Amino acid sequence: MTLSTRNRRTFCIGLMGATGAALIAATLPLTQRASAAAGAKQNSPGVVYAMTNDASDNRIVIYQRAADGTLTLSGSVSTGGRGSGSFENSSNGLILAGLQTESSPANLGGSARFLIATNAGSNDISVFAVRSGDLELVDVEPSQGTHPVSVTLRNKVLYALNGGISNGNGIANIAGFRVASDGDLTPIPGAVQPVVGNPVSGAAQVGFNVKGDVLVVTERQGDIIDSYIVDKDGIASPPIANQTTGNGPFGFAFTRRDQLITTENFGAAPLQGGVASYDVLDNGTLVPLGPTTRNFRSDTCWAVITDNQKYLYTTNFQSGDISSYRVDQDGTTALINSTAGVVGVGASDEALSVNSQFLYARNALQGTISVFRVEADGSLTALQVIGGIPPGGAAIGLAAR
Repeated sequence: MTLSTRNRRTFCIGLMGATGAALIAATLPLTQRASAAAGAKQNSPGVVYAMTNDASDNRIVIYQRAADGTLTLSGSVSTGGRGSGSFENSSNGLILAGLQTESSPANLGGSARFLIATNAGSNDISVFAVRSGDLELVDVEPSQGTHPVSVTLRNKVLYALNGGISNGNGIANIAGFRVASDGDLTPIPGAVQPVVGNPVSGAAQVGFNVKGDVLVVTERQGDIIDSYIVDKDGIASPPIANQTTGNGPFGFAFTRRDQLITTENFGAAPLQGGVASYDVLDNGTLVPLGPTTRNFRSDTCWAVITDNQKYLYTTNFQSGDISSYRVDQDGTTALINSTAGVVGVGASDEALSVNSQFLYARNALQGTISVFRVEADGSLTALQVIGGIPPGGAAIGLAAR
């Protein structure tokens, strides 16, 4: 296990001069006993995690989730690293994962579960073991690059996306690690690759496909989607450059059929947001499945898909809301509601609870989490808005069980 410290910073288009505010000082006794295991019954309680990204002490803020989806602030625990203290144009800076699959909580394989956090300021990755709702810090490992902003795990292999210097301008790369059963990270020799768009990439998210043999990185400034073939030893190939359907790829999710759906923020141009779908060929090449599906909102950045694969939700940073889409079996999408939920300007990271009963969305500027119940028809019912995260735009990352 390596405990390291370093330093750095970044920022979604339209947010200017955001700085970290107060951090959560309370240290969590960590006694949540939540039943969010694979196959958990509906209406069971769980936990929601958010990250402060504080430049002096990055922390995980922990909320108990009641069976009705509402949250109660429990406290916080240090990642053992430092955040950037600035807003990150990134997705999946904080994830819940099992050794076999990142995916959604309902699909986490085996009894081992981990909460994995990026420390953009100290250039390292923290791994917590999640045991019956308790968090235990088991490793803090250098990210093999500068300014880690996103992580993904599949088949005991973790990849970190290092965004380079502030706001994605700099040498961005991906770096692979083998994950032991206790969560300890070991760098994989030869598993560091650049992104295509250096030195100005705006690298936003890294993610495995379902099979775990392809990695994808979105570059919102480079306007490229990189793909990498991953071999049986977890070593990624050099990047393959794929042109985007629209402009400004940011957050994404894979369907169970390994179709890729990305958001497109179109440089935060007013009312131009949308999503695009792609097939992933065996050689790693992406094939567009159709034109951009517009949502007529502004600065569309983050995306999640429900466990039943029927619905996709995006957060729109500048227009401050959530758009809902239907996902068809061929991977194409259809807009259901441009403003399915209201979060406020600063709508950012999203997470679905186990069985996708509840959707959680952060407001990065206000330091709040908006809670919604996901209805059978894909509509959202607002339940709660809760604070507890430092306001001002620096805090990032959200994960739910």
